[in-house]
Amino acid sequence: MDKILEEVKKERLRQNKKFGKQDHTPIEWIAILSEEVGEASREAVDHHFEYGLEELKLLGRTIVMDDIQDNRMRRYRKELIQVAAVAVQMVECLDRNEAGI
Repeated sequence: MDKILEEVKKERLRQNKKFGKQDHTPIEWIAILSEEVGEASREAVDHHFEYGLEELKLLGRTIVMDDIQDNRMRRYRKELIQVAAVAVQMVECLDRNEAGI
């Protein structure tokens, strides 16, 4: 778990560097989080239903299919780290606003 939390922390730092401190309303945060969850969902759905691999199945290209599926799972994991980082950022914003910072 420590490795995963460190990845979330690094992603938070990356987000801060890219966007700066973000103070959004709760509804804006939910929209941002939903967008990230949507990206993770897309990778999971594409992996599960093997979208776009029909032609490769017909050609018997299982090695290429496996590579595509492996890449989807890597992207899925990356998106989940981003989801976690955004959720952390949401709590940080909430705490800042409650503290009047």
